[in-house]
Amino acid sequence: MTDGFPSLPERAADARRASAAAAAFSGGVVAAGLGLGALAVTVLFLWISAPFPDSGLDGALRIAADLWLLAHGASLLRTDTLSGLPAPVGVTPLLLTVLPGWLLYRAAAHAVSPPEGEGEGAVEGGDGSGGSRGSRGSGGPTEPRVAAAAAGWLVAGYLLVGVGAVLYTSYGQVRSDPLSALLHLPVVAVLAAGAGAWSGCGRPAVALPRAVRRWLDELSLPRWLTLPAGGLPAALRAAAASTAVLVGGGALLGGASLVWHERLVGHSFAQLSAPLSGRCAVLLVALALVPNMAVWGASYALGPGFAVGAGSVVAPAGLGASGPGPGSSWPDAVPNFPLLGALPAPGATPLSWAVLGLPVLAGLCAAWLVGGAAAAGSWRPARTALVAALAALGCGAATGLLAGWSAGPMGSAVLADFGPRWWAAGGAALGWTLVVGVAGAVGVRWWHVRVPVPAEPVSWGERWGKVRGVFRWRWSWSRSVPVLVPVPVPVPVPVPVPESVAEVPEMPPMPVVPPVVPPAE
Repeated sequence: MTDGFPSLPERAADARRASAAAAAFSGGVVAAGLGLGALAVTVLFLWISAPFPDSGLDGALRIAADLWLLAHGASLLRTDTLSGLPAPVGVTPLLLTVLPGWLLYRAAAHAVSPPEGEGEGAVEGGDGSGGSRGSRGSGGPTEPRVAAAAAGWLVAGYLLVGVGAVLYTSYGQVRSDPLSALLHLPVVAVLAAGAGAWSGCGRPAVALPRAVRRWLDELSLPRWLTLPAGGLPAALRAAAASTAVLVGGGALLGGASLVWHERLVGHSFAQLSAPLSGRCAVLLVALALVPNMAVWGASYALGPGFAVGAGSVVAPAGLGASGPGPGSSWPDAVPNFPLLGALPAPGATPLSWAVLGLPVLAGLCAAWLVGGAAAAGSWRPARTALVAALAALGCGAATGLLAGWSAGPMGSAVLADFGPRWWAAGGAALGWTLVVGVAGAVGVRWWHVRVPVPAEPVSWGERWGKVRGVFRWRWSWSRSVPVLVPVPVPVPVPVPVPESVAEVPEMPPMPVVPPVVPPAE
């Protein structure tokens, strides 16, 4: 009679799976709600402190939802234009992207960790260490299949809130673009949740699928085209380090330009809004765009530069850039905004050419890391160059992704092109890191594995004796000035030493002298 019914352990396992799925789904809803709530609190504070708000509470909450969608890369449409046509707003503030990404990462890591009371830490061990540790995740790592299911439910709950936000912002002066939200929101959610689930599982080693590995085995690649042991982690570390050098250098360039053009920046900041709440809003928007400024500065140092409108490019050499009209400057040709007031003057200068040292520094950083790993792993020069090329490819891909994510339109017509082009910035980063990194990695490897010639120890007394023997001070009484005169050092004549015993002449035998006996008395 009980053959058609599941057993008690099966029902308990199904209940645990359903509970885990519900917890992951609710975790995604909570993560989306926290992101929306943080932006809503900021917008409502500015709306309350504004002396003459343009809209009511519904408009303020809609702006918060618009900013939440913009943080995921979705474009917005501004309808209150002079032409009557909607103008797109697609520049994503990278600092806002950190908020939903971090919330999704933490929620996924919490969802895949084993609950309290399960795993190895829940049972009292024989070593007297005690029972349950009283914290989540005390057991062993979760299986990848279970973690993937939890991350899927988490993304489903997050996207459900995203659909509601798109529907809520489908009307008004600033509305969302449903197609852009459909393309960007799931990608950000899946990437952030996947990274969190991988971290919650204990960061297991990621292997290629079996079909891909079989295909690579059938190719029969040469040995110099196969990565050595530890080559992929070394390439990833070098790519991350070189990308961080580029972005950090771009941030330094942007900060130095802000300080150099502090008058224009301050004048633009004062013109945008007079009330305190308006200035606070401008300051928050500028702070959210500071990472964008760092990426744009890195693209400027790489050579391609970035666009500040259709047909204009800010680059060290100004190649292919029309620039502003005659008799005008960059601040007169671009929108009035504090960060745009720090643009360099048109034309090439020695200082603008000096920024090309930043990609060289990034390539040297990658070369140092790959060359050190090659020396530690005893890689051959060909494989060292292969790992350095892979690091350059990773740096180019990361730079292109950041450049594409930080750029976008700010309107129509002239304002339709803002920021660096992803293919130009990524290609330049790939080229610089490939040329400098490959040669530098091979050189660093040679420096580490070379066999230095041991030098004979020489005391300081012997060195001073040699110097004093070659040059001696003599006093010229006629001129009363010290003159440094080289004096030849007497070379001792070598005494010939016989090479063998046979060459030594034989000594004549000594004569035998009889003893002298005194006469007897």
